[in-house]
Amino acid sequence: MKKLLPLFAILMILLSACGSQAPEPEATAAPDFTLPNATGEEVSLSDYGGRNVLLFFHMAVG
Repeated sequence: MKKLLPLFAILMILLSACGSQAPEPEATAAPDFTLPNATGEEVSLSDYGGRNVLLFFHMAVG
């Protein structure tokens, strides 16, 4: 029984640490912005309201 006490104590410490995770922050909307696309047209984030948007930046040669 004495051999099980340290094991039990370690198990209790590990289990108590599992429940102490910080809550995830609430998502916020990105601010609206406007950038030129590859053809030079101005495109705003609000043009794609409610849809997922992936921004791809690359270095232009020239």
